[in-house]
Amino acid sequence: MNLTWHYLVNQFLNATKENYKKALKLSNYHDAYLFRMMTENPGDPDWTTLYNRYHPFHLAFVSEYNKWKAAGGVQKGQTLNLDQYLVLLVSKINKWDAQIQSVTGFEKGTVNYLTIFPQGYKPYNSGAKTARANSVSTLSEILIPFALANPAIATIKAEVDTFASSIDTARDTQESAKGGTKQKSEEVENKRVITMTEQYRDLGFLINKSAEDPERIAPFFELQVLRSHDQVLFTGTLDANENEAVLTHSFVADDELEFEITTTETVPASTQVAFYLGSTAGGTDSNPVFVGVNQAKLKIQAAAFNVSDYGTHRFLTAVNNSTFELHYKVELL
Repeated sequence: MNLTWHYLVNQFLNATKENYKKALKLSNYHDAYLFRMMTENPGDPDWTTLYNRYHPFHLAFVSEYNKWKAAGGVQKGQTLNLDQYLVLLVSKINKWDAQIQSVTGFEKGTVNYLTIFPQGYKPYNSGAKTARANSVSTLSEILIPFALANPAIATIKAEVDTFASSIDTARDTQESAKGGTKQKSEEVENKRVITMTEQYRDLGFLINKSAEDPERIAPFFELQVLRSHDQVLFTGTLDANENEAVLTHSFVADDELEFEITTTETVPASTQVAFYLGSTAGGTDSNPVFVGVNQAKLKIQAAAFNVSDYGTHRFLTAVNNSTFELHYKVELL
């Protein structure tokens, strides 16, 4: 069997397939490093050439990624809205059931009752979301002949109709949002392919430039993200008044981290550790995130650090300004 020569395989494309966030991290880093090389080495025109060639592709990808995220945010919000209605449906069906049973001739076990709830609560509590949402409209239709003959059932049906209208709207809005997300995902996928192909082209440029010293090539690419990296849990000990570099990692705004601080000493309840996402190892040039000692685990998004450039702010720093020995645990979620 003939295998493709691995130098002919674009690992930037392969590693980011169906993973736009990973592609964004790679692009943020590569773009920032090219800018740094251009700025720090004005006498070498190659860095200006590479940056000016790559930067427009990076900006186009970031733009489409942000549009896709915005559309996905709408979808997520609308999905949550529908989910909330489906959770509420459980209590609603219990209420309607009790009201129906209180009407003479509709007691549990009667023909009328079994006509209204032939499968019990199953259509409302299980199955696909769309089917569960439709079950409310089905219940409304079942109640029509009973409501015409019985004012008490008519009152219940009116409440069912109102809820059916609300849950149908939530479902339709979600489906519409999904369509928008699918369209934009096609656009961001196109920009991902173009941008990752450009990184592959840059790799070729750098091999040509630094073939005698290939170690100079590696810093241009975020290899930790490009390769599979298993470590997601980082632990350590902070001495009194210590500043410690915890980890180096490329983030984007919606990446999640979970923090926990413990100690074996008796410390004031107000004792905290400040975490920063710095642009240098041990750096503190970001907004701080404060984590209390012996409190519940704190989950935050990288956006909490309020950095301007995730391509350069890659260094998580822990600062212990107390006089106690503290232990940290940081998990990348």
